[in-house]
Amino acid sequence: MIGHAEKIWLVLIGLTFVGAALGETGHASWLLTMTVVSLIAFKGGIVIDYYMEMRSANQRMRNILRLFIILIPVLVILIHAWGDEFRQLTTLN
Repeated sequence: MIGHAEKIWLVLIGLTFVGAALGETGHASWLLTMTVVSLIAFKGGIVIDYYMEMRSANQRMRNILRLFIILIPVLVILIHAWGDEFRQLTTLN
């Protein structure tokens, strides 16, 4: 019988396959970027709440991890919007 943790794990694996399939399309559109950002945030929230068991943890620690869930999608959006500029800033020439 499949328990709750296993069901969540299967959802995470499924979302990982969806994200990989989206990444393999080779298209760079805002719709794709926002879909990937949503997947990142959703999966991060699931991992923090269920696997790290932060629902009952110290509020400050939980907020730090939730800030991380916000930070990574924001960085993905920034790279999508200004990828060439970031590339030029980080190139050693």
